[in-house]
Amino acid sequence: MRSSFCTLILGLFLPFSLFAQSTEQGIEGVFARLQQYDPLVVTLETDMKLLKKDRGDEQWQPAVFKILVGDSIAETIQVQVAARGNMRKKTCHFPPVKIRFSAETSENDSIAHISDLKLVTSCKNTNLDEEWVRKECLTYQLYNIVTDKSFRVKPAQIRFANAGKKSSALNSFSFFIESEREMAARLNARPLKPKVVSTQSLDPETYDRMALFEFMIGNTDWGVRNRHNIKVFYQQPDGPIFPVAYDFDYAALVGTDYALPSPQIPINSVQERFYMGQCRSTDEYKAAINHFIANREAILQHCENFPDLSKSAKRAATGYLEGFFDILRNPGRVKTEIEDNCGKVK
Repeated sequence: MRSSFCTLILGLFLPFSLFAQSTEQGIEGVFARLQQYDPLVVTLETDMKLLKKDRGDEQWQPAVFKILVGDSIAETIQVQVAARGNMRKKTCHFPPVKIRFSAETSENDSIAHISDLKLVTSCKNTNLDEEWVRKECLTYQLYNIVTDKSFRVKPAQIRFANAGKKSSALNSFSFFIESEREMAARLNARPLKPKVVSTQSLDPETYDRMALFEFMIGNTDWGVRNRHNIKVFYQQPDGPIFPVAYDFDYAALVGTDYALPSPQIPINSVQERFYMGQCRSTDEYKAAINHFIANREAILQHCENFPDLSKSAKRAATGYLEGFFDILRNPGRVKTEIEDNCGKVK
């Protein structure tokens, strides 16, 4: 574990208001604090039946969040949890959740509260579902290699249990996603939530890297105009507006059995790539492509080194990614598979 024993003991006595204070005030946020634990092992106790009940969006309920180090409890935190994702709440044995580490609410609802973290866990508690979660976690980390304008993730082993009951618990590989405001503070930026976004208003370099990354992983489940699986930020004080993609479970690289291509796209399977970015000059395409080629070894090596993925899953992931780099190294395929499809999706 990265932190010292003294730091762990001190954490037991720190007031939790410090744990959840904003990085904008120079104090670490929740996600940064969780990064201190490696591995991160958590028990989350709440009313599981109530959590899985379809009650609409963000129906918060009390929970206890315990961080474990070996056989000891390093921190015990009173939190709130809510199920998220309308489709998954109906189809999953256990829905993805959001955890609120503070009872406070944001004064400005146009920005995400820094103490709210999304937790991604397996949908149906099977080995295959857990492998999909691992591969989506890997995908976020590959995005981190491509650009720092991306959400960081923290893998965790989570035990979900009914508070005060001896009933069987659910153990699952999961991962936390960095909050919008914590990422924004890291980049000296601020989240924006405009109703409609124009691609012309976005920083071209960041946008092109995002669009090419989505092409690399075989994901068409995104859109800038309606901010579908896209967050928008602006760099302070006078910097550019830039997009950040998230939610990659429909990507071919993840390989879920429920993933479908966007109905706007003329492909029959997510395994087929389709470039959804805007049209650029030859020099702009070359800059984006060269950036990915320069990071090829780091991307493939990270796949090889990602823990707890089967050898066959790693081979499939690296094989699919190599297909992307084969396209980038072939000018004819760049023209037919990227340039000729640009601008077709608004």
